[in-house]
Amino acid sequence: MKFKEIETKYYADDIGLDKFEDVIKTLPAHRKKMMVSSYDDYFVNKKRDFIRYRFTDDRGELTVKRKTNDKNNNERIEVNLPTGGDNFIATEAFCELLGYSYNFGIYKTCRIYWIDRVVVVWYVVYDKQMKEMKRFIEIEADEDLEWESEGQAWEEVTKYEKLLEPLGITSRNRVKKSLFELFVKE
Repeated sequence: MKFKEIETKYYADDIGLDKFEDVIKTLPAHRKKMMVSSYDDYFVNKKRDFIRYRFTDDRGELTVKRKTNDKNNNERIEVNLPTGGDNFIATEAFCELLGYSYNFGIYKTCRIYWIDRVVVVWYVVYDKQMKEMKRFIEIEADEDLEWESEGQAWEEVTKYEKLLEPLGITSRNRVKKSLFELFVKE
């Protein structure tokens, strides 16, 4: 499953961090947790493909994602290329030479939990003026692990979806669009 992302996303506007963590604490096998914030800038080409530039002061990453199913955003090809920290000017020039132009940027604050074989994240998305836009929860098959099959990864994701049901997390409530699709400027 190299370069394959399997995840589900849910709106969490009514789920506070405290409520989320109360449920997370009941789950088995916490490996680690982390609070992290970063900027995500999106560059778009004429075909509506995008490159995401995620960065903090000392660390960055260029990401290309492609859907494998037009109906939802649960399975995608994802390639992450590590970069240095905040280097927007060079990144923008690089993307423009590839035919991508700047479209929008957001700021995210995330509480990330590595639990068993999945990564569960609660996060808030802000605009560049730090106005809160939306909150989300994601469940993702841990991309750093070896999976026997995509089916096995999906079983783990749906297992944790059921464990997070007390928060209103169900298959019916999955968000079908990516952050790019939700916030892109036409």
